[in-house]
Amino acid sequence: MSATLAGNVAIGANGARNVVVRFFTPDTDTEVFKACAPTDASGDFTIYGCPVGTYDVGLRADGCLTMLEEDKVFTEGNTTDIDFGTPYYGDLKITDKVDAFDVSALNMSYGVSGACRGYAGDWLLPQCPSPPPPGGACYGYVIS
Repeated sequence: MSATLAGNVAIGANGARNVVVRFFTPDTDTEVFKACAPTDASGDFTIYGCPVGTYDVGLRADGCLTMLEEDKVFTEGNTTDIDFGTPYYGDLKITDKVDAFDVSALNMSYGVSGACRGYAGDWLLPQCPSPPPPGGACYGYVIS
């Protein structure tokens, strides 16, 4: 049983980015699914093979703080659309906060933290294809 995520993240003038998406049991730090995908120039991406159920969905775009959309419902054979909005740029060390080291990249985000309740975790996916597959869509994997 699986669903599809059609996402968008406003990436501005920086062009296409890779994104990592993580599904959590609502209001917990229990991760149940992880995937990566490249965005197109408009920030759109697609992830197939998402688990069916209700999840808090975290997103991290290259160089940006994490973003969290809560209580998103995924149903068998259907597509769930999530617009993550505009991320704060400048988290170059992947610590989910913009600190003094990162401030040279973008001082407008200094002191802002990500929205994923401090889920440091693994926002990197060694399995993330490079270059991305044609069509810009990826499959994730269930955390066991």
